[in-house]
Amino acid sequence: MLLKEIKKKATMPSNGFPFQLPVIKEFKSIGLQKPVTIFVGDNGSGKSTLLEAIAYQSNHILVSGETMDIDDTFDAARKLAPHLQLSWSFKSKDGFFFRSEDFTSFMKKTRETRQDLEKDYREIKARDPNSLEALPYARNLGELKNLYGDGLEYQSHGESFLSLFQARMKGKGLYVLDEPETPLSPLKQLSLISLIKEMVEQGSQFIIATHSPMIMAMPNAAIYQIVEGSMEEVAFEEVEHVRVMKDFLDAPERFIKHL
Repeated sequence: MLLKEIKKKATMPSNGFPFQLPVIKEFKSIGLQKPVTIFVGDNGSGKSTLLEAIAYQSNHILVSGETMDIDDTFDAARKLAPHLQLSWSFKSKDGFFFRSEDFTSFMKKTRETRQDLEKDYREIKARDPNSLEALPYARNLGELKNLYGDGLEYQSHGESFLSLFQARMKGKGLYVLDEPETPLSPLKQLSLISLIKEMVEQGSQFIIATHSPMIMAMPNAAIYQIVEGSMEEVAFEEVEHVRVMKDFLDAPERFIKHL
């Protein structure tokens, strides 16, 4: 594994957010023995805050290429991160932190970048069709096309998610993903699982927070479930999300008639 262990340092504040979250108070350490580690818990359990702090402490960039310092929504992660000790086999330059709510702004920024490049390229060629000044613009446009085709905005939301992952993921990287299943249909979730398996075979490591039983079923994954502030490793069949979903699908009428 790239990242071997996440451990809470001895001294940590006990008051104020996020330190008063039960999962942060109770957290001691987890060893990462498998290439995929999954955090599971209800909304508000603190799994995303812990995930963000791990990403921040590992000096991860956002999928957009920007740092996590630019966004005020990571304030809690910045406070918590210095109190986490990460142990590495070796650190990779490849990898990123991704949360689903950032994708729309990333797609917008990519579209604006391409439009600006196209505008500047046309203006230069209009002034002088043979100008070498246009070459960097043409090269950058070509790189965007190689990565994202005609543009992420021309695909469905789920398809553009997968295109982004396919373009940006490389072997031997550490990828920290917060609820990547959000825009994906069940079939697209299977495509994501296939992509993660491919990256794992190339030496990559994943830490994922999710509500999706399909992603929890990822082969060779360690699942840590947060219940009442306690984080414990559990088998797939023991995850509350999985048991509730299975019971519902077996007999949905039993659940719905009581609503």
